[in-house]
Amino acid sequence: MKNNFLLTGATGFIGSNLARELVRQEQNVSVIVRNKELNWRLKDIADKLDIYECNIQDEKLLEIVNRVKPDYIFHLARYGNLPQEEDILKMIDINFKGTVNLINAAKQNPFKLLINTSSCIEYGVKEQSMKETDYLVPINNFGVVAAGITLYAQKEAIRNNLPIITLRLFTPYGYYEDGFRLIPSVIKSAIENELIKVSTPENVRDFIFIEDVVDAYIGATGIRHNPGEIYNIGSGRQHSIGDIVRLILEITKSKSNVQWGAVKKQTRYIEPAKWQANISKTKKILRWEPKNSIEFGLQKAIQWLNLHKDLYNN
Repeated sequence: MKNNFLLTGATGFIGSNLARELVRQEQNVSVIVRNKELNWRLKDIADKLDIYECNIQDEKLLEIVNRVKPDYIFHLARYGNLPQEEDILKMIDINFKGTVNLINAAKQNPFKLLINTSSCIEYGVKEQSMKETDYLVPINNFGVVAAGITLYAQKEAIRNNLPIITLRLFTPYGYYEDGFRLIPSVIKSAIENELIKVSTPENVRDFIFIEDVVDAYIGATGIRHNPGEIYNIGSGRQHSIGDIVRLILEITKSKSNVQWGAVKKQTRYIEPAKWQANISKTKKILRWEPKNSIEFGLQKAIQWLNLHKDLYNN
Protein backbone atom coordinates (compact mmCIF):
# COMPACT_ATOMS: atom_id res chain seq x y z
CA MET A 1 0.00 0.00 0.00
CA LYS A 2 1.29 3.41 -0.98
CA ASN A 3 1.53 6.11 1.67
CA ASN A 4 2.42 9.79 1.51
CA PHE A 5 5.77 10.51 3.15
CA LEU A 6 7.08 14.00 3.88
CA LEU A 7 10.76 14.46 4.72
CA THR A 8 12.61 17.47 6.06
CA GLY A 9 16.39 17.42 5.82
CA ALA A 10 16.17 15.08 2.84
CA THR A 11 19.42 16.30 1.27
CA GLY A 12 21.41 15.26 4.34
CA PHE A 13 23.15 11.97 5.00
CA ILE A 14 20.30 10.20 6.78
CA GLY A 15 17.45 11.93 4.97
CA SER A 16 18.79 11.05 1.53
CA ASN A 17 19.15 7.37 2.46
CA LEU A 18 15.55 7.39 3.73
CA ALA A 19 14.32 9.09 0.56
CA ARG A 20 16.12 6.53 -1.60
CA GLU A 21 14.66 3.58 0.29
CA LEU A 22 11.13 5.00 0.14
CA VAL A 23 11.51 5.58 -3.60
CA ARG A 24 12.73 2.00 -3.96
CA GLN A 25 9.56 0.89 -2.16
CA GLU A 26 7.52 3.02 -4.62
CA GLN A 27 6.03 5.22 -1.91
CA ASN A 28 4.88 8.78 -2.56
CA VAL A 29 7.82 10.86 -1.36
CA SER A 30 7.74 14.63 -0.84
CA VAL A 31 10.81 16.49 0.37
CA ILE A 32 11.22 19.97 1.80
CA VAL A 33 14.55 21.53 0.83
CA ARG A 34 16.09 24.97 1.06
CA ASN A 35 17.21 24.82 -2.57
CA LYS A 36 15.35 23.00 -5.35
CA GLU A 37 18.66 22.32 -7.07
CA LEU A 38 19.17 19.03 -5.24
CA ASN A 39 22.65 18.17 -4.06
CA TRP A 40 24.83 15.20 -4.98
CA ARG A 41 22.90 12.81 -2.78
CA LEU A 42 19.53 13.13 -4.52
CA LYS A 43 20.11 14.50 -8.04
CA ASP A 44 19.76 11.12 -9.71
CA ILE A 45 16.31 10.44 -8.18
CA ALA A 46 14.91 13.98 -8.44
CA ASP A 47 12.28 12.89 -10.98
CA LYS A 48 10.86 10.44 -8.41
CA LEU A 49 10.41 13.07 -5.69
CA ASP A 50 7.91 15.86 -5.14
CA ILE A 51 10.21 18.72 -4.23
CA TYR A 52 9.15 21.77 -2.21
CA GLU A 53 11.49 24.69 -1.61
CA CYS A 54 10.99 26.14 1.86
CA ASN A 55 12.75 26.96 5.12
CA ILE A 56 10.97 24.94 7.78
CA GLN A 57 10.52 27.95 10.05
CA ASP A 58 8.58 29.83 7.31
CA GLU A 59 4.79 30.22 7.15
CA LYS A 60 4.84 28.59 3.71
CA LEU A 61 5.40 25.24 5.44
CA LEU A 62 1.72 25.04 6.43
CA GLU A 63 0.66 25.39 2.80
CA ILE A 64 3.02 22.57 1.78
CA VAL A 65 1.86 20.22 4.53
CA ASN A 66 -1.78 20.93 3.65
CA ARG A 67 -1.05 20.11 0.02
CA VAL A 68 0.90 16.90 0.67
CA LYS A 69 -1.37 15.62 3.47
CA PRO A 70 1.35 13.24 4.66
CA ASP A 71 0.62 9.96 6.36
CA TYR A 72 4.15 9.89 7.74
CA ILE A 73 6.56 12.74 8.47
CA PHE A 74 10.28 12.16 8.97
CA HIS A 75 11.79 15.29 10.51
CA LEU A 76 15.56 15.46 10.02
CA ALA A 77 16.29 19.11 9.15
CA ARG A 78 18.95 20.48 11.49
CA TYR A 79 21.53 23.24 11.65
CA GLY A 80 24.58 22.39 13.77
CA ASN A 81 25.55 18.97 12.46
CA LEU A 82 28.73 20.37 10.90
CA PRO A 83 31.72 21.49 12.99
CA GLN A 84 31.53 25.06 11.65
CA GLU A 85 27.82 25.41 12.50
CA GLU A 86 28.05 26.77 16.05
CA ASP A 87 25.61 29.72 16.08
CA ILE A 88 23.14 28.90 18.86
CA LEU A 89 20.67 31.56 17.69
CA LYS A 90 20.49 29.83 14.30
CA MET A 91 20.01 26.51 16.07
CA ILE A 92 17.08 27.96 17.98
CA ASP A 93 15.61 29.57 14.87
CA ILE A 94 16.02 26.67 12.44
CA ASN A 95 15.92 23.64 14.72
CA PHE A 96 13.59 24.58 17.55
CA LYS A 97 11.28 27.07 15.82
CA GLY A 98 11.30 24.90 12.71
CA THR A 99 10.12 21.90 14.73
CA VAL A 100 7.39 23.95 16.41
CA ASN A 101 6.28 25.15 12.98
CA LEU A 102 6.26 21.63 11.53
CA ILE A 103 4.25 20.15 14.41
CA ASN A 104 1.75 23.01 14.24
CA ALA A 105 1.37 22.45 10.49
CA ALA A 106 1.01 18.68 10.93
CA LYS A 107 -1.81 19.16 13.45
CA GLN A 108 -4.02 20.71 10.76
CA ASN A 109 -4.54 17.32 9.08
CA PRO A 110 -4.72 13.75 10.42
CA PHE A 111 -1.39 11.92 10.19
CA LYS A 112 -0.28 8.44 11.19
CA LEU A 113 3.16 9.22 12.63
CA LEU A 114 5.68 12.03 12.92
CA ILE A 115 9.22 10.93 13.74
CA ASN A 116 11.42 13.60 15.26
CA THR A 117 15.15 13.01 14.93
CA SER A 118 17.34 13.59 17.95
CA SER A 119 20.94 13.01 18.99
CA CYS A 120 22.82 11.13 21.67
CA ILE A 121 24.62 14.43 22.32
CA GLU A 122 21.60 15.27 24.51
CA TYR A 123 22.76 12.80 27.15
CA GLY A 124 26.09 14.42 27.89
CA VAL A 125 28.75 12.45 29.75
CA LYS A 126 27.59 9.18 31.32
CA GLU A 127 29.45 6.41 33.09
CA GLN A 128 27.26 3.63 31.70
CA SER A 129 25.30 2.86 28.55
CA MET A 130 22.73 5.57 27.90
CA LYS A 131 19.03 4.92 28.51
CA GLU A 132 16.07 6.96 27.32
CA THR A 133 15.15 7.70 30.95
CA ASP A 134 18.57 9.17 31.81
CA TYR A 135 18.83 12.82 32.82
CA LEU A 136 19.83 15.01 29.90
CA VAL A 137 22.98 16.99 30.64
CA PRO A 138 24.10 18.21 27.19
CA ILE A 139 27.57 19.69 26.98
CA ASN A 140 27.30 21.83 23.85
CA ASN A 141 24.82 24.19 22.20
CA PHE A 142 23.57 21.64 19.69
CA GLY A 143 22.77 19.20 22.47
CA VAL A 144 20.97 21.84 24.53
CA VAL A 145 18.70 22.81 21.62
CA ALA A 146 18.20 19.17 20.61
CA ALA A 147 17.09 18.32 24.15
CA GLY A 148 14.60 21.19 24.05
CA ILE A 149 13.20 19.91 20.76
CA THR A 150 12.81 16.38 22.11
CA LEU A 151 10.97 17.64 25.18
CA TYR A 152 8.77 19.95 23.12
CA ALA A 153 7.82 17.14 20.71
CA GLN A 154 7.09 14.86 23.67
CA LYS A 155 4.96 17.52 25.35
CA GLU A 156 2.93 18.12 22.19
CA ALA A 157 2.42 14.38 21.71
CA ILE A 158 1.26 13.71 25.27
CA ARG A 159 -0.81 16.86 25.72
CA ASN A 160 -2.65 16.52 22.41
CA ASN A 161 -2.54 12.71 22.06
CA LEU A 162 -0.56 12.99 18.84
CA PRO A 163 1.38 10.18 17.14
CA ILE A 164 4.79 11.80 17.57
CA ILE A 165 7.91 9.89 18.61
CA THR A 166 11.63 10.66 18.72
CA LEU A 167 14.47 8.49 17.46
CA ARG A 168 17.64 9.42 19.33
CA LEU A 169 20.51 8.52 17.00
CA PHE A 170 24.02 7.65 18.04
CA THR A 171 26.75 7.76 15.32
CA PRO A 172 25.47 6.69 11.89
CA TYR A 173 27.90 5.91 9.08
CA GLY A 174 27.64 4.55 5.56
CA TYR A 175 26.37 5.48 2.11
CA TYR A 176 26.40 9.19 1.15
CA GLU A 177 28.10 10.34 4.34
CA ASP A 178 30.08 13.58 4.01
CA GLY A 179 33.59 12.85 2.80
CA PHE A 180 35.30 14.76 5.62
CA ARG A 181 33.74 12.53 8.29
CA LEU A 182 35.94 9.98 10.01
CA ILE A 183 34.89 6.74 8.32
CA PRO A 184 34.62 7.89 4.67
CA SER A 185 37.83 9.93 4.95
CA VAL A 186 39.77 6.95 6.35
CA ILE A 187 38.25 4.62 3.74
CA LYS A 188 39.21 6.97 0.88
CA SER A 189 42.80 7.21 2.08
CA ALA A 190 43.04 3.47 2.73
CA ILE A 191 41.75 2.58 -0.74
CA GLU A 192 44.37 4.84 -2.32
CA ASN A 193 47.12 3.69 0.08
CA GLU A 194 47.55 7.30 1.16
CA LEU A 195 48.60 8.63 4.55
CA ILE A 196 45.66 8.47 6.98
CA LYS A 197 45.46 11.59 9.13
CA VAL A 198 43.36 11.29 12.28
CA SER A 199 43.10 12.89 15.70
CA THR A 200 43.36 10.34 18.50
CA PRO A 201 42.77 6.58 18.77
CA GLU A 202 41.18 6.72 22.23
CA ASN A 203 37.87 8.48 21.53
CA VAL A 204 34.87 6.14 21.51
CA ARG A 205 31.51 6.16 19.73
CA ASP A 206 28.54 3.86 19.24
CA PHE A 207 28.64 3.51 15.45
CA ILE A 208 25.44 2.39 13.71
CA PHE A 209 25.27 1.47 10.00
CA ILE A 210 22.94 3.57 7.86
CA GLU A 211 20.92 0.56 6.63
CA ASP A 212 19.98 -0.18 10.23
CA VAL A 213 19.02 3.45 10.85
CA VAL A 214 16.76 3.43 7.78
CA ASP A 215 15.18 0.16 8.95
CA ALA A 216 14.40 1.78 12.31
CA TYR A 217 12.55 4.71 10.74
CA ILE A 218 10.55 2.62 8.32
CA GLY A 219 9.91 -0.12 10.87
CA ALA A 220 8.54 2.46 13.30
CA THR A 221 5.75 3.30 10.85
CA GLY A 222 4.26 -0.17 11.31
CA ILE A 223 3.86 0.04 15.08
CA ARG A 224 1.36 1.80 17.31
CA HIS A 225 3.28 3.98 19.77
CA ASN A 226 2.45 5.72 23.00
CA PRO A 227 2.53 9.47 22.30
CA GLY A 228 5.95 10.99 22.89
CA GLU A 229 7.99 7.79 23.09
CA ILE A 230 11.77 8.11 22.69
CA TYR A 231 13.93 5.31 21.29
CA ASN A 232 17.72 4.98 21.19
CA ILE A 233 19.04 3.99 17.77
CA GLY A 234 22.54 2.64 18.19
CA SER A 235 24.41 -0.63 18.00
CA GLY A 236 24.59 -1.11 21.76
CA ARG A 237 28.38 -1.37 21.47
CA GLN A 238 31.14 1.21 21.50
CA HIS A 239 34.29 1.22 19.40
CA SER A 240 37.31 3.47 19.58
CA ILE A 241 38.61 5.49 16.65
CA GLY A 242 41.65 3.24 16.80
CA ASP A 243 39.41 0.17 16.35
CA ILE A 244 37.74 1.71 13.31
CA VAL A 245 41.00 2.65 11.60
CA ARG A 246 42.45 -0.82 12.26
CA LEU A 247 39.37 -2.57 10.83
CA ILE A 248 39.34 -0.41 7.70
CA LEU A 249 43.03 -1.13 7.11
CA GLU A 250 42.41 -4.86 7.55
CA ILE A 251 39.36 -4.98 5.26
CA THR A 252 40.98 -2.91 2.49
CA LYS A 253 44.37 -4.63 2.91
CA SER A 254 45.75 -1.11 2.71
CA LYS A 255 49.42 -0.17 2.90
CA SER A 256 48.56 3.24 4.33
CA ASN A 257 50.44 4.65 7.28
CA VAL A 258 48.49 6.34 10.08
CA GLN A 259 49.44 9.74 11.47
CA TRP A 260 47.74 10.21 14.84
CA GLY A 261 47.34 13.77 16.04
CA ALA A 262 47.38 15.15 12.50
CA VAL A 263 43.77 16.32 12.75
CA LYS A 264 42.77 18.86 15.37
CA LYS A 265 40.34 17.52 17.96
CA GLN A 266 36.86 19.02 17.95
CA THR A 267 36.61 21.46 20.83
CA ARG A 268 32.82 21.22 20.98
CA TYR A 269 32.82 18.01 22.98
CA ILE A 270 34.09 16.66 26.25
CA GLU A 271 35.23 13.17 25.32
CA PRO A 272 33.66 10.58 27.65
CA ALA A 273 35.14 7.16 28.35
CA LYS A 274 31.69 5.63 27.74
CA TRP A 275 29.55 6.36 24.69
CA GLN A 276 27.16 3.50 24.16
CA ALA A 277 23.42 3.15 23.61
CA ASN A 278 21.23 0.98 25.77
CA ILE A 279 18.82 -0.36 23.15
CA SER A 280 16.74 -2.64 25.40
CA LYS A 281 13.62 -0.49 25.05
CA THR A 282 14.07 -0.19 21.28
CA LYS A 283 14.38 -3.95 20.90
CA LYS A 284 11.31 -4.59 23.04
CA ILE A 285 8.87 -1.94 21.82
CA LEU A 286 10.12 -0.97 18.37
CA ARG A 287 11.07 -4.61 17.71
CA TRP A 288 14.24 -3.37 16.05
CA GLU A 289 17.87 -4.24 16.47
CA PRO A 290 20.84 -3.70 14.16
CA LYS A 291 21.55 -6.40 11.61
CA ASN A 292 25.05 -5.20 10.73
CA SER A 293 28.07 -5.70 12.95
CA ILE A 294 30.73 -3.01 12.76
CA GLU A 295 32.84 -5.32 10.58
CA PHE A 296 30.00 -6.06 8.15
CA GLY A 297 28.88 -2.43 8.03
CA LEU A 298 32.40 -1.25 7.26
CA GLN A 299 32.72 -3.88 4.51
CA LYS A 300 29.55 -2.55 2.88
CA ALA A 301 30.65 1.07 3.28
CA ILE A 302 34.03 0.29 1.70
CA GLN A 303 32.48 -1.59 -1.23
CA TRP A 304 30.00 1.24 -1.83
CA LEU A 305 32.59 4.01 -1.66
CA ASN A 306 34.87 2.08 -3.99
CA LEU A 307 32.05 2.07 -6.55
CA HIS A 308 31.15 5.74 -5.99
CA LYS A 309 34.54 7.43 -5.83
CA ASP A 310 33.37 9.98 -8.39
CA LEU A 311 30.90 11.42 -5.86
CA TYR A 312 33.78 12.27 -3.55
CA ASN A 313 36.22 13.64 -6.12
CA ASN A 314 34.30 16.84 -6.82
